[in-house]
Amino acid sequence: MKPYVPPLGKARVAIASSVTAMPPRAKNVAAAFGGVLADPIHALSAFPAVDLAAMDGYAVAGEGPWRVRRDVHSAGTSNGDPLGPGWAVKIATGAHVPDGADTVVRDEYVYYVGPSTAPFINRTERWPHRDDVRRKGECWYEGALLAPAGVRVTAAVVSTALSAGVDEVVARGPLRARVLLTGDEIRAECPSPGFTRDTIGPILPTVLGQMDIDCVGVATVTDRPGQLTQALGEATDVELVIVVGSTGRGAADHLRQSLAALSAATVVDGIAMRPGGSQLTARLPDGRVMLGLPGNPLAAVASLLATGPVLVDALTGRRDRVPLFGIIDDLTVLREYTRLLPVAQRSNGRWTVSKPGSTAHLAGLIGADALAVVPPGHEFDTHVELLALRT
Repeated sequence: MKPYVPPLGKARVAIASSVTAMPPRAKNVAAAFGGVLADPIHALSAFPAVDLAAMDGYAVAGEGPWRVRRDVHSAGTSNGDPLGPGWAVKIATGAHVPDGADTVVRDEYVYYVGPSTAPFINRTERWPHRDDVRRKGECWYEGALLAPAGVRVTAAVVSTALSAGVDEVVARGPLRARVLLTGDEIRAECPSPGFTRDTIGPILPTVLGQMDIDCVGVATVTDRPGQLTQALGEATDVELVIVVGSTGRGAADHLRQSLAALSAATVVDGIAMRPGGSQLTARLPDGRVMLGLPGNPLAAVASLLATGPVLVDALTGRRDRVPLFGIIDDLTVLREYTRLLPVAQRSNGRWTVSKPGSTAHLAGLIGADALAVVPPGHEFDTHVELLALRT
């Protein structure tokens, strides 16, 4: 009797429910980029903090015409002396509007009247009755909620936090990982006959980085019994250990033996999908997670894209990820298990299957924009999940 192999959806649920979120840490907001907020961000200051000129022009008080003061208000300076009724002062974009000013009139909507020794300005008839002042707090006031917990720390989150006077946030992640490549036959350089060149190790740090996983190291482990156990046991400075290869059940595949020696709890041992179905996920006693990927490059990438984001979300507490869906025009393969197919987007927004390729290389992903997750029995012209490719 064959062991039960769960479909992708059930495997994802099992993986998500098996891990505990990382402890949150306070850190500089820029250093938290790619992590996930554990606490919400509230503004520590209003934005703008004071009234600012939205355009180059004149700050004016009362009704025109206005007599022009000799000083100029520039950005980065104080608001200077108060402005009395009937007076105007030249002001630059971003400068603090002086006390007493009612509005700012743009340069193109004023004209000079009177002698040069006592210049006055007035509004032109084309003035559109616009207030060119960015008022204090018009974007938010102190205490306003800017980003809730569970949101990924993006460039927008970092910039907004700094605009609100927030320099430090409480966040989880980015997730750290070590990669272990298994196989006596793996060689970094162009190998002699009988050996295999490593074509997955050089790209995994980039692929992981695009998933908000910081790869701190890639190492090769031979197929000798005990060496993988040692490598897994020593990788204690990360939350995730990724093993490439050794997920099968051949004579040289020692991953299950190593996990048993380390008293790891197997969460998922195989998924009903192709490629990448021999994935293995386990939880080590100290809380680290082991993600075992098939040794073939396409199967490894497909497996990682299918379940890697689930691990990231579970370990960091991310709650704002939205799946991508699309309609594939030319699906013809319907089997008893889920297929992950390379697809490219057309100009009409629909998708088409790219040239299929062997799992031994990534040539089939050249020109592809995503992997389509096609379940068994999928009906034509209905949406399927898409795993975006950024490699």
